[in-house]
Amino acid sequence: MQAAANGFDRRRELRRYWVWMAVALSVILCLELTNAQPGKLLDADGLSNAASILQGFANPDMSPDFLGRVLELSVESLLIGILGTVFAVGVGGVLAFFAIRVPDLPNPPRHAPKPVRYGAEFVRWLARFLLGFFRSVPEIVWAYIFVRILGLGPGAAVFAIALTVGGSIGKLYSELAEAVDPRTVHALRATGASRWAILLFAVVPQVGRQWIAYALFRLECNIRSGTILGVVGAGGLGSEIALSIRYFQYDKLATTLLAVLAFVVALEIVSAELRKRNFRWTVGFASLGTLAAVFMLDIPWSDLFGGSSGSMFTFTDLSVDSAFLKVALGQVGETLMMAWVATVVSGVIAFVLAPMAASHLMTSSYLPDPVRRHGIGMWLSQSIKWCARWALQVTRAMPELTLALVFVVWVGAGPLAGILAIAVHNIGVLGRLYSDVLEEVEPGPPAALQAQGASPLATFLFGVLPQVGARMTAFTLYRFEVNVRATAMVGFVGAGGIGDALHTAISLFHMRDLTLLLITMLVVVSAVDAVGDRMRARILRVKPSALPHDEIRTPFENTQAMPFNYGALPISVAAFEEVTPQRLVVRTEQEIPEGSCFLLKPDLPLGVQAPGLVVRATRVQSPDAGDNETTFRYQLAACETNADASQLVQSYQDTDWQLDVSDQVPPSVGLATNPHYQPI
Repeated sequence: MQAAANGFDRRRELRRYWVWMAVALSVILCLELTNAQPGKLLDADGLSNAASILQGFANPDMSPDFLGRVLELSVESLLIGILGTVFAVGVGGVLAFFAIRVPDLPNPPRHAPKPVRYGAEFVRWLARFLLGFFRSVPEIVWAYIFVRILGLGPGAAVFAIALTVGGSIGKLYSELAEAVDPRTVHALRATGASRWAILLFAVVPQVGRQWIAYALFRLECNIRSGTILGVVGAGGLGSEIALSIRYFQYDKLATTLLAVLAFVVALEIVSAELRKRNFRWTVGFASLGTLAAVFMLDIPWSDLFGGSSGSMFTFTDLSVDSAFLKVALGQVGETLMMAWVATVVSGVIAFVLAPMAASHLMTSSYLPDPVRRHGIGMWLSQSIKWCARWALQVTRAMPELTLALVFVVWVGAGPLAGILAIAVHNIGVLGRLYSDVLEEVEPGPPAALQAQGASPLATFLFGVLPQVGARMTAFTLYRFEVNVRATAMVGFVGAGGIGDALHTAISLFHMRDLTLLLITMLVVVSAVDAVGDRMRARILRVKPSALPHDEIRTPFENTQAMPFNYGALPISVAAFEEVTPQRLVVRTEQEIPEGSCFLLKPDLPLGVQAPGLVVRATRVQSPDAGDNETTFRYQLAACETNADASQLVQSYQDTDWQLDVSDQVPPSVGLATNPHYQPI
């Protein structure tokens, strides 16, 4: 009991160790089942192939003719990425508006006729289905299909990026919109505003900058995609990369990859500047890029709806060959195992590199007036930070398919090449996500540790990691979902997974087999997304990053201060089940930390004053079988002994209620008289 009171739960810690042991064993098992042998990296043939590649990289082809061709293809890849991103934002944004479930706002209204309600629900379901279908099909598959419709050229890459990335953008946009602060929604709803007015004036203003930031991030990714889709004849630098590897011209490969790296670095600089400036700068950049792409890229727009597109209707003829279905399911299993191993390996390496790339941990301080290091210590810290950032930048800039081509030459065709390619790329992606999260932590806990003379390692382990652990795990699970699709793509070059079967079906025009493979991928990706969404929600809900005091309270017991500034969103009360002067029983749709204290208050429009009551929440078991994982039952004990909770609730019985985490409510508040209670 004393250990639990001090913030340490032995059972939870043991459960955590068992989880990590299971993860390690699962990686070993997946490597065995996929016959991926890491020893091939260091055997005689592998080292010889690696030496040949490195020799070419040491002497890149810098002849004027080849540099001119690389520049031309680089501009084409850039324009493919820009135009594809604009189309993707259009596709994803439109579908997201129909897929969004506005917080605390029934759509359509409950009093609407049944045909209207059913119609609205069908439209939302259709929008979500299309978003899931678009993102479940790898870009390279769409590129193959559009090459068949439009012919060779950049048009296939543009539309492939538009559909796959549009599905991802639409999903994220809708999730961000559904997580906005509902108070503005309530204020507009009280004025009688329509759903579309609430979306435009209450939801979009809260998430607009996040939408733009993610679109710019996807632009960087799409330019990388534009450089590699040329391996199937879709234009850009990909065609030159494929030719260089096919004819073992590693000097030309080195020059082409350096061009990819230079473009990505320049784009990151431009996107960082655009985030700092007015929204009009971003619109202007996208508009200029779009105009240039429309006029400079050779896209046969008329063929998009011409006779060639009719060939896609062959997808309606399903294959029922049980033998082929068995093979397809086996390759899907191999795809999942490859993605899992690559995600775990990259996550571990990124976890090590990310703190090295964070300024506060390496070269700065969380204290207001830091005592900066000088001399060899400061120089060493700066060197480590920039080396870590350079490593993350380089690995993030290299597309998975390019890395797969390199590793196929190095270790041979098979799952190992695909695992290595995806792992190396995700080291950069996860490393950047981790380092961004590390830079945004609440500075109170690490500052308290640094004030007591804690080392950078101790500051990270006890002051930073407990705040960001849940979010880092959520990011890793999200990347696993992305890697499932990426694994299907690297199979096109012989790097294992279901991509090899997709490539064979498209190359031999076996459209029935392709249809079955795509449906299988859709089901698998949808299942992975659904499971991942539930796991991320549970991880972020059980230990919210805004309330980390239970996790790391012990190191700060001697500071005589609460180093946290609460910032969690209010929790809506779904229903009151029992109301007495000193005891309330409520249902909520969000799980809250056991024993936490909140400010119970009516949810009124902004600017309207109302009293509040400090309460402590305790989870209770529901007496009926209707309690499920989406509703939770809590007893609220009033911390203010002189307050009549029932009178307060009855005064606003026709109003929605919420539990609001407040700076005025420390986690140590007891059930005795609470001096912090006051009207709000």
